[in-house]
Amino acid sequence: MVLFQSIQAILSIIIILSSLGVIIARKPVHACLSFLLTLITLAAFYLELNAQFIGVMQVLVYAGAILVIFMFVIVLFQDAHQHIALYPSRSSRLLIFIAAAAFLATMLALSIRFITLTPIKNALPPDYGTVQSLGKTLYLDFFFPFEAVVLMFLIAVVGALYIGRKLK
Repeated sequence: MVLFQSIQAILSIIIILSSLGVIIARKPVHACLSFLLTLITLAAFYLELNAQFIGVMQVLVYAGAILVIFMFVIVLFQDAHQHIALYPSRSSRLLIFIAAAAFLATMLALSIRFITLTPIKNALPPDYGTVQSLGKTLYLDFFFPFEAVVLMFLIAVVGALYIGRKLK
């Protein structure tokens, strides 16, 4: 139990620092690499929670595919980033202070909430987090919502293709 809590603490520190790295990094490539570390740490959380399939999909889909698209966009707009960097930032110090105070208040409220949580004593089912149990849940228990989401994605792709073709 102590090892479990220490691993969670280490992963929590890593994910918080890497998430801040995404926000604070001045160069887009460094922000993208911090985002990669955030996604891999999130996958480690999934693996720790015995959700192996979701952890592997986290790495394959988000860290693999989505991050590659981000890198292509960064390379494509590298000149634009250099031109934008020439202009000084005009952020209001008051708004930055308000955002930081809201962030700290949220973190404090979440910390108090998480400290008071009690661990679940029930044992997990033996097939918890496996591909078979996830597939059974998606295709038997939640078939209609799953297919509705697939239909929405299909409509979005057709709409994007229509708009992209119309712009040419």
